[in-house]
Amino acid sequence: MSAPVDNCHTRIDLRRYAVIPVWYGCNSSCTICMLSNVRGKLGTVDFADFSMLITRLVNERRYDSLILSGAEVTTFSQLEQYVRYAASFGWFRKIQIQTNGRRLADREYVKQLVDAGVNEFFVSVHGLGDIHDAITRIPGSYAAVMAGIANLAEFPVHVISNTVLTASNCDGLVALFAELSASPVHEMQLWNFFPMERTDRRDLVVSMSGLKALLPGIASAIAPSGKTLVLKGFPECLSPESPCFVNSDFPLNLIQDDFWFEFAKNGFGACVHRERCSSRECWGLSNAYIEKYGDERTLLSPRTASGGAGS
Repeated sequence: MSAPVDNCHTRIDLRRYAVIPVWYGCNSSCTICMLSNVRGKLGTVDFADFSMLITRLVNERRYDSLILSGAEVTTFSQLEQYVRYAASFGWFRKIQIQTNGRRLADREYVKQLVDAGVNEFFVSVHGLGDIHDAITRIPGSYAAVMAGIANLAEFPVHVISNTVLTASNCDGLVALFAELSASPVHEMQLWNFFPMERTDRRDLVVSMSGLKALLPGIASAIAPSGKTLVLKGFPECLSPESPCFVNSDFPLNLIQDDFWFEFAKNGFGACVHRERCSSRECWGLSNAYIEKYGDERTLLSPRTASGGAGS
């Protein structure tokens, strides 16, 4: 279920995935939560609606991988039932859950999910030790998630780590990815921070020049593992060197419209080079970023039709 990136590295192909957010309860209180402004407007997807969505996806034969998410889907008491139903069709090659990983510290719970049909886990790890705990605002959450990742190594599942780049964790990213690349994680992802507002009110957005300065150290830290770091939601012309890659592919997301209304406040896609750039999937810069750091016209550059960065 992987797509080639270069001759040595692979990544999951999110174009083959559909996401169904089914539940909005959570056992953490993350400072970076994308749902904090809208959770009260989003309701649980009941089993009847879930069944309808799954049947439609199976009949359309377009998406052969499924993601179940929410705020924290492992706090949903019916998760196992939903997974078993999706798996019963025999259509989905991957059934992934997106999780903060805390409940995965319970090995028996992991076994229940795997037996139901989950074979891929997308696990959030936002920093080492106290950094992660400060972002989740739950003491001990880092230890729990790492115990969960260790438990996953006992099962035939694919594990992807999810880290959101913010001012709270950027200084510790090299050490974090060195740790993750040595763990039972198959692929690492670094996501741009989505403020879900027009300004960086919480002062969490990191500059692209700051990120670029970190990438060589991150690449050196993870290179011995042979694993990949995929950057999601960033300008494509950042063009980091292997084993780091910018990729703009995202899954079909069947979340409710209230979320997209809030998401639109980010204003992604802004770039002074847009008219001359061949990329049609690039995330560009956000409203909050441009207000804080400017339009980065000298840092960013339009991509040519062959895929390289122009002048």
